[in-house]
Amino acid sequence: MRGHSDYMSHLSILPTLVIDLDLLEIALRSEGFKVLRGGVVSSFDSYQLVDLAAEHPSGLQLGWRQSDTHPHFDLVADLAAPEGSGMTEPVLRRVLRRYAMNQAMRQAEIFDAETVTAGI
Repeated sequence: MRGHSDYMSHLSILPTLVIDLDLLEIALRSEGFKVLRGGVVSSFDSYQLVDLAAEHPSGLQLGWRQSDTHPHFDLVADLAAPEGSGMTEPVLRRVLRRYAMNQAMRQAEIFDAETVTAGI
């Protein structure tokens, strides 16, 4: 069995498909998060700089920062924090579902505008 220090830090960075922080901010605010562009997500004695920080009234903190290698933003979250206590995954699913819906609606609006313009 490995020692605790052999495992990744308790701060997990998970890739997401988020490419538009404006739409993400709308989704987060809809789920009750206070959102700050630029900021820090704290985790025990560790702090991570992020492009967008979000805090839920329960104390749950989520952050997103630009990926070094891809055009999307990576999720930064302390999945072991007591504030998360089982709510992180369902809340994150709801936020990302809202984000995807907002993104699809925006794409549909762009498509409609292009279709109308092309028909003139």
